[in-house]
Amino acid sequence: MGTPENSLNPQQIDWRSSENYILLNPRWSAKESQWLQEVAQSVSLKRNLQGHLWLATSGSTSESFGFVKLVALAKEAFLTSARSVNRHLQASTSDTWLQVLPRFHVGGLGVEVRSQLSQSQVIYDFAKWNPERIHKVIKDSKITLASMVPTQVFDLIQAKLKSPPCLRVVIVGGGFLSETLYTEARKWGWPLLPSYGMTETCSQIATASLETLQKEKEPIEMQIKMPLLQKLSHVEWRLNAEGLLQVQGSSLLTCYGQRRVDGSIHDWDPKEAGWFTTEDLVSLQGDCMHFLGRKNEFIKIGGEGSSMGRLLEIFDRVLNSLDFSLHPSLKMSVIQQVLLIDAPSKRLGTEIHLVTTLDFQSPPYQTLLSQLKENFNREVLPFERIREMKYTSHIPRSDLGKVLSMQLKRELYGR
Repeated sequence: MGTPENSLNPQQIDWRSSENYILLNPRWSAKESQWLQEVAQSVSLKRNLQGHLWLATSGSTSESFGFVKLVALAKEAFLTSARSVNRHLQASTSDTWLQVLPRFHVGGLGVEVRSQLSQSQVIYDFAKWNPERIHKVIKDSKITLASMVPTQVFDLIQAKLKSPPCLRVVIVGGGFLSETLYTEARKWGWPLLPSYGMTETCSQIATASLETLQKEKEPIEMQIKMPLLQKLSHVEWRLNAEGLLQVQGSSLLTCYGQRRVDGSIHDWDPKEAGWFTTEDLVSLQGDCMHFLGRKNEFIKIGGEGSSMGRLLEIFDRVLNSLDFSLHPSLKMSVIQQVLLIDAPSKRLGTEIHLVTTLDFQSPPYQTLLSQLKENFNREVLPFERIREMKYTSHIPRSDLGKVLSMQLKRELYGR
Protein backbone atom coordinates (compact mmCIF):
# COMPACT_ATOMS: atom_id res chain seq x y z
CA MET A 1 0.00 0.00 0.00
CA GLY A 2 1.23 3.49 -0.77
CA THR A 3 1.18 6.50 1.47
CA PRO A 4 -2.45 7.44 2.14
CA GLU A 5 -3.74 10.75 0.86
CA ASN A 6 -5.47 13.06 3.33
CA SER A 7 -7.87 15.67 1.94
CA LEU A 8 -9.19 18.40 4.27
CA ASN A 9 -12.91 19.24 4.07
CA PRO A 10 -13.61 17.96 0.53
CA GLN A 11 -16.75 19.11 -1.26
CA GLN A 12 -17.48 15.55 -2.35
CA ILE A 13 -16.49 12.23 -0.85
CA ASP A 14 -15.64 9.16 -2.90
CA TRP A 15 -17.03 6.45 -0.64
CA ARG A 16 -15.26 3.68 -2.57
CA SER A 17 -11.76 5.14 -2.81
CA SER A 18 -8.77 4.45 -0.55
CA GLU A 19 -8.30 8.19 0.03
CA ASN A 20 -8.58 9.51 3.58
CA TYR A 21 -10.55 12.64 4.41
CA ILE A 22 -10.35 15.00 7.36
CA LEU A 23 -13.56 16.92 8.10
CA LEU A 24 -13.19 19.76 10.60
CA ASN A 25 -15.33 22.67 11.70
CA PRO A 26 -14.58 25.46 9.19
CA ARG A 27 -14.89 28.00 11.97
CA TRP A 28 -11.68 26.74 13.50
CA SER A 29 -8.69 28.93 12.70
CA ALA A 30 -6.02 27.90 10.22
CA LYS A 31 -3.68 27.18 13.14
CA GLU A 32 -6.25 24.97 14.86
CA SER A 33 -7.07 23.08 11.67
CA GLN A 34 -3.39 22.50 10.94
CA TRP A 35 -2.83 21.29 14.51
CA LEU A 36 -5.60 18.69 14.14
CA GLN A 37 -4.70 17.79 10.57
CA GLU A 38 -1.22 16.86 11.78
CA VAL A 39 -2.78 14.43 14.29
CA ALA A 40 -4.89 12.74 11.60
CA GLN A 41 -2.03 12.52 9.12
CA SER A 42 0.41 11.18 11.70
CA VAL A 43 -1.92 8.40 12.84
CA SER A 44 -2.96 7.58 9.26
CA LEU A 45 0.69 7.04 8.36
CA LYS A 46 1.51 5.11 11.51
CA ARG A 47 -1.43 2.73 11.06
CA ASN A 48 -1.37 2.86 7.23
CA LEU A 49 -5.07 3.70 7.20
CA GLN A 50 -6.81 3.56 3.82
CA GLY A 51 -10.33 4.74 3.02
CA HIS A 52 -10.99 6.51 6.31
CA LEU A 53 -12.65 9.70 7.50
CA TRP A 54 -11.37 11.69 10.47
CA LEU A 55 -13.88 13.62 12.57
CA ALA A 56 -13.74 15.41 15.90
CA THR A 57 -15.81 13.89 18.67
CA SER A 58 -19.15 15.69 18.98
CA GLY A 59 -18.33 17.23 22.36
CA SER A 60 -15.23 19.00 21.12
CA THR A 61 -15.12 22.79 21.18
CA SER A 62 -12.80 25.22 19.45
CA GLU A 63 -11.62 26.70 22.73
CA SER A 64 -9.95 23.41 23.68
CA PHE A 65 -8.76 22.38 20.20
CA GLY A 66 -5.35 21.34 21.47
CA PHE A 67 -6.92 18.41 23.27
CA VAL A 68 -9.64 17.53 20.75
CA LYS A 69 -10.01 13.80 20.27
CA LEU A 70 -10.24 12.77 16.61
CA VAL A 71 -11.99 9.61 15.49
CA ALA A 72 -10.97 7.51 12.49
CA LEU A 73 -13.97 5.92 10.78
CA ALA A 74 -13.67 3.56 7.82
CA LYS A 75 -15.77 4.47 4.79
CA GLU A 76 -17.04 0.90 4.79
CA ALA A 77 -18.27 1.46 8.36
CA PHE A 78 -20.32 4.44 7.12
CA LEU A 79 -21.71 2.33 4.28
CA THR A 80 -22.72 -0.42 6.70
CA SER A 81 -24.49 2.08 8.95
CA ALA A 82 -26.26 3.71 5.99
CA ARG A 83 -27.58 0.39 4.66
CA SER A 84 -29.02 -0.43 8.07
CA VAL A 85 -30.66 2.99 8.49
CA ASN A 86 -32.13 2.81 4.99
CA ARG A 87 -33.69 -0.56 5.79
CA HIS A 88 -35.13 0.82 9.02
CA LEU A 89 -36.65 3.83 7.23
CA GLN A 90 -37.63 1.87 4.12
CA ALA A 91 -35.77 4.48 2.08
CA SER A 92 -36.03 4.22 -1.70
CA THR A 93 -35.48 6.09 -4.96
CA SER A 94 -38.82 7.84 -4.44
CA ASP A 95 -37.52 9.62 -1.32
CA THR A 96 -35.96 13.07 -1.13
CA TRP A 97 -33.62 13.88 1.75
CA LEU A 98 -33.14 17.27 3.36
CA GLN A 99 -29.53 17.95 4.35
CA VAL A 100 -29.18 20.74 6.93
CA LEU A 101 -26.62 19.20 9.31
CA PRO A 102 -22.91 20.05 9.26
CA ARG A 103 -20.76 17.77 7.09
CA PHE A 104 -18.13 17.58 9.82
CA HIS A 105 -20.55 15.56 11.99
CA VAL A 106 -21.71 11.99 11.40
CA GLY A 107 -25.33 13.17 11.18
CA GLY A 108 -24.65 15.24 8.08
CA LEU A 109 -22.40 12.64 6.46
CA GLY A 110 -24.98 9.96 7.20
CA VAL A 111 -27.59 11.74 5.10
CA GLU A 112 -25.22 11.92 2.15
CA VAL A 113 -24.17 8.27 2.13
CA ARG A 114 -27.72 6.99 2.76
CA SER A 115 -29.03 8.98 -0.18
CA GLN A 116 -26.29 7.64 -2.44
CA LEU A 117 -27.05 4.03 -1.53
CA SER A 118 -30.82 4.41 -1.95
CA GLN A 119 -30.38 6.65 -5.02
CA SER A 120 -32.54 9.27 -3.33
CA GLN A 121 -32.41 12.92 -4.20
CA VAL A 122 -30.84 15.32 -1.69
CA ILE A 123 -31.72 18.97 -1.17
CA TYR A 124 -28.89 20.84 0.56
CA ASP A 125 -29.47 23.93 2.68
CA PHE A 126 -26.40 25.09 4.58
CA ALA A 127 -27.45 28.73 4.85
CA LYS A 128 -27.95 30.16 8.32
CA TRP A 129 -30.74 28.17 9.94
CA ASN A 130 -34.17 29.71 9.53
CA PRO A 131 -37.25 27.62 10.35
CA GLU A 132 -39.60 29.48 8.01
CA ARG A 133 -37.22 29.03 5.06
CA ILE A 134 -36.65 25.35 5.83
CA HIS A 135 -40.40 24.79 6.12
CA LYS A 136 -40.82 26.28 2.64
CA VAL A 137 -37.95 24.14 1.28
CA ILE A 138 -39.63 21.00 2.64
CA LYS A 139 -42.94 21.91 0.98
CA ASP A 140 -41.54 23.15 -2.32
CA SER A 141 -39.06 20.27 -2.76
CA LYS A 142 -41.47 17.65 -1.43
CA ILE A 143 -38.96 16.42 1.14
CA THR A 144 -39.81 13.00 2.58
CA LEU A 145 -36.84 12.31 4.87
CA ALA A 146 -34.86 14.62 7.12
CA SER A 147 -32.39 14.46 9.98
CA MET A 148 -32.44 17.23 12.58
CA VAL A 149 -31.23 18.07 16.06
CA PRO A 150 -33.63 18.95 18.91
CA THR A 151 -32.84 22.67 18.68
CA GLN A 152 -34.04 22.75 15.07
CA VAL A 153 -37.23 20.92 16.00
CA PHE A 154 -37.80 23.43 18.78
CA ASP A 155 -37.45 26.35 16.36
CA LEU A 156 -40.02 24.85 13.98
CA ILE A 157 -42.53 24.47 16.80
CA GLN A 158 -41.75 27.88 18.27
CA ALA A 159 -42.57 29.33 14.84
CA LYS A 160 -45.91 27.44 14.94
CA LEU A 161 -45.17 25.57 11.72
CA LYS A 162 -47.10 22.39 10.92
CA SER A 163 -45.32 19.53 9.23
CA PRO A 164 -45.90 19.46 5.46
CA PRO A 165 -47.79 16.29 4.47
CA CYS A 166 -45.01 15.18 2.12
CA LEU A 167 -42.62 14.64 5.05
CA ARG A 168 -42.79 11.09 6.37
CA VAL A 169 -39.81 10.91 8.78
CA VAL A 170 -37.60 13.28 10.77
CA ILE A 171 -34.79 11.47 12.55
CA VAL A 172 -33.86 13.41 15.69
CA GLY A 173 -30.45 12.96 17.27
CA GLY A 174 -27.31 14.80 18.26
CA GLY A 175 -28.65 15.91 21.65
CA PHE A 176 -31.24 15.39 24.35
CA LEU A 177 -34.80 15.35 23.00
CA SER A 178 -37.15 16.08 25.87
CA GLU A 179 -40.52 14.40 26.10
CA THR A 180 -42.04 17.89 26.23
CA LEU A 181 -40.60 18.83 22.86
CA TYR A 182 -41.35 15.43 21.33
CA THR A 183 -45.00 15.62 22.40
CA GLU A 184 -45.43 19.18 21.20
CA ALA A 185 -43.84 18.45 17.82
CA ARG A 186 -45.99 15.38 17.26
CA LYS A 187 -49.10 17.45 17.97
CA TRP A 188 -48.00 19.78 15.16
CA GLY A 189 -47.72 16.76 12.87
CA TRP A 190 -43.94 16.41 12.74
CA PRO A 191 -43.09 12.72 12.21
CA LEU A 192 -40.24 12.45 14.70
CA LEU A 193 -38.22 9.29 15.18
CA PRO A 194 -35.91 9.81 18.18
CA SER A 195 -32.54 8.11 17.76
CA TYR A 196 -29.42 7.21 19.71
CA GLY A 197 -25.93 7.14 18.27
CA MET A 198 -22.49 8.69 18.43
CA THR A 199 -19.51 9.61 16.30
CA GLU A 200 -17.81 6.32 17.20
CA THR A 201 -20.61 4.30 15.56
CA CYS A 202 -20.97 6.36 12.34
CA SER A 203 -24.32 7.80 13.47
CA GLN A 204 -27.36 6.09 14.94
CA ILE A 205 -27.49 2.53 16.26
CA ALA A 206 -31.03 2.71 17.68
CA THR A 207 -34.06 4.54 16.32
CA ALA A 208 -37.78 4.54 17.07
CA SER A 209 -39.72 2.36 14.65
CA LEU A 210 -41.90 3.62 11.81
CA GLU A 211 -44.85 2.01 13.59
CA THR A 212 -44.65 4.71 16.28
CA LEU A 213 -45.84 7.20 13.65
CA GLN A 214 -48.99 5.29 12.75
CA LYS A 215 -52.17 7.12 13.63
CA GLU A 216 -54.57 5.45 16.04
CA LYS A 217 -58.25 6.02 16.75
CA GLU A 218 -57.62 7.49 20.20
CA PRO A 219 -57.28 11.26 20.68
CA ILE A 220 -53.83 12.44 19.70
CA GLU A 221 -53.02 13.46 23.28
CA MET A 222 -53.36 9.80 24.30
CA GLN A 223 -51.29 8.50 21.40
CA ILE A 224 -48.19 10.56 21.98
CA LYS A 225 -45.52 9.35 24.32
CA MET A 226 -41.78 9.05 23.90
CA PRO A 227 -41.13 5.74 22.12
CA LEU A 228 -38.44 3.22 22.97
CA LEU A 229 -35.53 3.08 20.54
CA GLN A 230 -35.16 -0.05 18.42
CA LYS A 231 -31.75 -1.59 17.80
CA LEU A 232 -30.67 -1.37 14.19
CA SER A 233 -29.66 -4.52 12.35
CA HIS A 234 -25.93 -3.79 12.00
CA VAL A 235 -25.06 -3.82 15.73
CA GLU A 236 -25.25 -5.99 18.81
CA TRP A 237 -25.31 -4.64 22.34
CA ARG A 238 -25.03 -5.60 25.98
CA LEU A 239 -24.44 -4.02 29.38
CA ASN A 240 -21.24 -4.33 31.36
CA ALA A 241 -21.06 -4.76 35.13
CA GLU A 242 -21.45 -0.99 35.64
CA GLY A 243 -24.57 -0.86 33.48
CA LEU A 244 -22.76 0.91 30.65
CA LEU A 245 -23.80 0.16 27.08
CA GLN A 246 -21.34 -1.88 25.05
CA VAL A 247 -21.65 -2.08 21.26
CA GLN A 248 -20.29 -4.53 18.71
CA GLY A 249 -20.62 -4.22 14.95
CA SER A 250 -19.00 -3.26 11.67
CA SER A 251 -19.76 0.47 11.94
CA LEU A 252 -17.45 1.05 14.90
CA LEU A 253 -14.47 3.39 14.86
CA THR A 254 -11.01 2.18 13.89
CA CYS A 255 -9.11 4.27 16.44
CA TYR A 256 -8.70 7.62 18.19
CA GLY A 257 -5.98 10.19 17.67
CA GLN A 258 -5.11 12.98 20.10
CA ARG A 259 -2.26 15.33 20.92
CA ARG A 260 -0.86 15.07 24.44
CA VAL A 261 -0.02 18.08 26.62
CA ASP A 262 3.66 17.70 25.70
CA GLY A 263 2.80 17.96 21.99
CA SER A 264 3.28 14.29 21.13
CA ILE A 265 0.55 12.43 19.25
CA HIS A 266 -1.20 9.48 20.84
CA ASP A 267 -3.39 6.93 19.06
CA TRP A 268 -5.32 4.00 20.46
CA ASP A 269 -8.12 1.56 19.71
CA PRO A 270 -10.64 1.57 22.60
CA LYS A 271 -12.37 -1.66 21.56
CA GLU A 272 -11.80 -4.84 23.54
CA ALA A 273 -12.46 -8.10 21.69
CA GLY A 274 -14.53 -6.07 19.22
CA TRP A 275 -16.71 -4.41 21.88
CA PHE A 276 -16.81 -0.63 22.36
CA THR A 277 -17.79 0.53 25.84
CA THR A 278 -19.73 3.80 25.83
CA GLU A 279 -20.08 6.29 28.68
CA ASP A 280 -23.85 5.84 28.60
CA LEU A 281 -26.11 4.14 31.11
CA VAL A 282 -29.16 2.58 29.45
CA SER A 283 -31.84 0.01 30.14
CA LEU A 284 -32.24 -2.74 27.54
CA GLN A 285 -35.56 -4.40 26.83
CA GLY A 286 -34.79 -7.01 24.22
CA ASP A 287 -34.05 -5.14 21.00
CA CYS A 288 -35.13 -1.80 22.49
CA MET A 289 -33.37 0.65 24.76
CA HIS A 290 -34.07 3.59 27.03
CA PHE A 291 -31.32 6.13 27.66
CA LEU A 292 -30.77 6.81 31.38
CA GLY A 293 -27.82 9.18 31.38
CA ARG A 294 -24.08 9.44 31.07
CA LYS A 295 -21.67 7.90 33.53
CA ASN A 296 -20.19 11.29 34.34
CA GLU A 297 -23.66 12.58 35.24
CA PHE A 298 -23.49 10.77 38.59
CA ILE A 299 -22.69 13.34 41.23
CA LYS A 300 -22.18 13.67 44.97
CA ILE A 301 -24.18 16.28 46.91
CA GLY A 302 -22.99 16.57 50.47
CA GLY A 303 -21.78 12.98 50.34
CA GLU A 304 -25.06 11.65 48.91
CA GLY A 305 -25.04 10.07 45.45
CA SER A 306 -27.39 11.29 42.73
CA SER A 307 -27.80 11.12 38.95
CA MET A 308 -28.11 14.21 36.79
CA GLY A 309 -29.72 12.01 34.15
CA ARG A 310 -32.50 11.09 36.57
CA LEU A 311 -32.88 14.69 37.79
CA LEU A 312 -33.11 15.95 34.20
CA GLU A 313 -35.88 13.44 33.48
CA ILE A 314 -37.81 14.67 36.51
CA PHE A 315 -37.14 18.28 35.52
CA ASP A 316 -38.47 17.63 32.01
CA ARG A 317 -41.60 15.95 33.36
CA VAL A 318 -42.26 18.82 35.76
CA LEU A 319 -41.73 21.32 32.92
CA ASN A 320 -44.22 19.41 30.80
CA SER A 321 -46.85 19.54 33.51
CA LEU A 322 -46.32 23.21 34.40
CA ASP A 323 -49.47 25.30 34.25
CA PHE A 324 -49.15 27.65 31.28
CA SER A 325 -52.90 28.24 30.99
CA LEU A 326 -52.57 31.96 31.78
CA HIS A 327 -49.60 32.38 29.42
CA PRO A 328 -49.77 29.61 26.76
CA SER A 329 -47.58 31.52 24.32
CA LEU A 330 -44.65 31.37 26.75
CA LYS A 331 -44.48 27.59 27.04
CA MET A 332 -41.89 26.78 24.38
CA SER A 333 -39.69 29.82 25.13
CA VAL A 334 -39.57 28.92 28.82
CA ILE A 335 -38.68 25.31 28.00
CA GLN A 336 -35.78 26.41 25.80
CA GLN A 337 -34.45 29.00 28.22
CA VAL A 338 -34.22 27.10 31.50
CA LEU A 339 -31.57 24.57 32.46
CA LEU A 340 -30.85 22.34 35.42
CA ILE A 341 -27.14 22.06 36.19
CA ASP A 342 -24.87 20.62 38.84
CA ALA A 343 -23.01 23.61 40.26
CA PRO A 344 -19.85 23.67 42.40
CA SER A 345 -20.46 24.25 46.11
CA LYS A 346 -17.85 24.96 48.80
CA ARG A 347 -20.04 23.38 51.45
CA LEU A 348 -21.63 20.44 49.62
CA GLY A 349 -19.16 19.83 46.81
CA THR A 350 -22.03 20.01 44.32
CA GLU A 351 -25.52 21.49 44.42
CA ILE A 352 -28.38 21.87 41.96
CA HIS A 353 -29.09 25.22 40.32
CA LEU A 354 -31.71 26.41 37.86
CA VAL A 355 -30.07 28.58 35.18
CA THR A 356 -32.14 30.75 32.86
CA THR A 357 -31.88 33.56 30.33
CA LEU A 358 -35.27 34.82 31.53
CA ASP A 359 -35.73 37.65 34.03
CA PHE A 360 -36.98 35.58 36.94
CA GLN A 361 -37.71 38.73 38.97
CA SER A 362 -40.37 39.92 36.50
CA PRO A 363 -43.90 38.60 36.05
CA PRO A 364 -45.02 36.32 34.52
CA TYR A 365 -41.62 34.57 34.56
CA GLN A 366 -41.32 34.98 38.32
CA THR A 367 -44.53 33.02 38.87
CA LEU A 368 -43.74 30.31 36.32
CA LEU A 369 -40.15 29.73 37.48
CA SER A 370 -41.13 29.76 41.15
CA GLN A 371 -43.78 27.16 40.34
CA LEU A 372 -41.21 25.12 38.41
CA LYS A 373 -38.74 25.22 41.30
CA GLU A 374 -41.40 24.35 43.87
CA ASN A 375 -42.82 21.44 41.85
CA PHE A 376 -39.37 20.03 41.10
CA ASN A 377 -38.27 20.23 44.72
CA ARG A 378 -41.39 18.35 45.75
CA GLU A 379 -40.45 15.47 43.42
CA VAL A 380 -36.83 14.95 44.51
CA LEU A 381 -34.96 14.06 47.67
CA PRO A 382 -34.14 16.96 50.04
CA PHE A 383 -30.45 17.12 49.10
CA GLU A 384 -31.35 17.15 45.36
CA ARG A 385 -33.52 20.28 45.54
CA ILE A 386 -32.79 23.42 43.53
CA ARG A 387 -30.88 25.69 45.88
CA GLU A 388 -30.44 28.72 43.64
CA MET A 389 -31.74 30.33 40.45
CA LYS A 390 -29.08 32.03 38.35
CA TYR A 391 -29.39 34.38 35.39
CA THR A 392 -27.18 34.13 32.32
CA SER A 393 -27.28 36.33 29.23
CA HIS A 394 -26.84 33.34 26.92
CA ILE A 395 -26.63 29.56 26.92
CA PRO A 396 -23.58 28.39 24.92
CA ARG A 397 -24.38 25.61 22.45
CA SER A 398 -22.45 23.50 19.97
CA ASP A 399 -23.05 23.45 16.21
CA LEU A 400 -25.65 20.74 16.82
CA GLY A 401 -27.41 22.71 19.54
CA LYS A 402 -26.03 20.79 22.51
CA VAL A 403 -25.61 22.83 25.66
CA LEU A 404 -21.89 23.29 26.36
CA SER A 405 -22.19 22.61 30.07
CA MET A 406 -18.52 22.95 30.94
CA GLN A 407 -18.27 26.31 29.17
CA LEU A 408 -21.46 27.53 30.88
CA LYS A 409 -20.13 26.53 34.30
CA ARG A 410 -16.85 28.33 33.64
CA GLU A 411 -18.76 31.47 32.68
CA LEU A 412 -21.02 31.28 35.72
CA TYR A 413 -18.66 29.96 38.39
CA GLY A 414 -15.18 30.49 36.99
CA ARG A 415 -14.36 26.79 36.89
